[in-house]
Amino acid sequence: MTVNDASADRKPKGWPLFAIALIVVLLAGFLILRWRKKEEAPVVIKEQPAATQPVTPTPAPVEPKPAPVDPVKPVPPAENDFDKKVAEAKKSIETKDWDSAAAALDAARKLKPADPALAPLDAALAEGRKKDDAERAERMRVAELKKQQERDWGLARDAAEKARVDSRWDQAFKAIDDYLEKYPAAKRDSEVESLRRSITPLRDESDKFFKDKMTEALKQFAEGRYAAAIASAESALAFYPERQAQVREFQQRAREVQMEKSMVRVSGTAWIGSDARDDEKPLRQVKLPPFLIDKYPVTNEDYFAFVSATGAPVPPIWGGRRPPKGREKHPVVFITWGEANDYATWAGKRLPTAEEWEVAARGPDKREFPWDGGFQEKEDLFFANSLEYWQFHKNQPPGTTPVDHKEFDSGVSPFGAYGMVGNVWQWTSTAAPVPATSTRPPAEFRVLKGGSFMTPQRALRCANVYAEDPRLPHPDVGFRCARDVK
Repeated sequence: MTVNDASADRKPKGWPLFAIALIVVLLAGFLILRWRKKEEAPVVIKEQPAATQPVTPTPAPVEPKPAPVDPVKPVPPAENDFDKKVAEAKKSIETKDWDSAAAALDAARKLKPADPALAPLDAALAEGRKKDDAERAERMRVAELKKQQERDWGLARDAAEKARVDSRWDQAFKAIDDYLEKYPAAKRDSEVESLRRSITPLRDESDKFFKDKMTEALKQFAEGRYAAAIASAESALAFYPERQAQVREFQQRAREVQMEKSMVRVSGTAWIGSDARDDEKPLRQVKLPPFLIDKYPVTNEDYFAFVSATGAPVPPIWGGRRPPKGREKHPVVFITWGEANDYATWAGKRLPTAEEWEVAARGPDKREFPWDGGFQEKEDLFFANSLEYWQFHKNQPPGTTPVDHKEFDSGVSPFGAYGMVGNVWQWTSTAAPVPATSTRPPAEFRVLKGGSFMTPQRALRCANVYAEDPRLPHPDVGFRCARDVK
């Protein structure tokens, strides 16, 4: 039959199958060779333009391997450590952790000793530390100054408080002012202002009282009441003790004027002693160096100035710290020899010797009493305050009279000294042996001269000598002072 039947079986030919099998074998061999070459040597991958890059068949899946390190840019471990340490140093410097910064820089320097990045960091570290040390030192200085200021204020405050208690106002303000001079900003301190305000009115009040007393003293000085002026000036010091220099200057001037007006000059040749009694022998002529002696015995008013200035005990007869009213001009009595000597020293004088006293009372001739002539026989005429005077004035109790009592002006000595005899016995600086009749413990007795309102006329003789225990005060014993001529 010639017609082809489409459905008839066709027998496949053998060559296509063979060709396919050959291709598979060749491809497998190629892949095995290529894989071995990759294991033996590194593969350098070169990029090619996308247009020319050949399309390769997708290989069979293989296990992934780590990406290879680029051999062109290797990073050594030391480089990384150095950078870390430098970064640590920078951060520590910024936070002012100087020790950590120094440690980081030391570690970096060991890695790269000469790296130029280290120099500015070293400089920054040194500058930072220097600045930090300076700030720390400044803080310590300020803290110490504050402590010192607190200590200084404590001292100033205590000094001002003590001065206030002692009425030393200038000293109190000086303590505050010295503190403020050292710490001017403290002027606004409330404690400082409060202390100053508390002292100011007290100082002002004391200043007023001081000036009032000095005004009184000046008035007394103008009136010739020098002892009263000295006493008033001394009482002014109780209100303002720091003005002592001003007061002492005034008192010295008052004393100088008082001496000039209340002392008389004694000089030349004179007679002393007598041949009538053993303790007065012999009658002799002497020439003593010139000296001054008080015109009158020391009065209560005079002695008040002394006790006011020194705080010495007052005579018990006063009954208080001031002389009895109306007896200011009477001679002070109940005074021991030591108290009389202390007064004389305070007044810038001394007690006269027995010889000086007798020369001042007796003058250049051999008179028995300070006045020219004997004791008056007339009962109504007296030159001195003695027992005879009170025998005439029986209606009055015997006692002292004012030192400038006009009734006795006629009893003035040739040198112008009043009351040399009578009124009160007067201490001298001359020592006398202890009388054999004394029952008291041994003491160097002192010579008294002049008699008193309690003795008869014979005791008033200029040559009379009476030794007494210097420790005993008596109601009819006082004193007067002498001074060397300068």
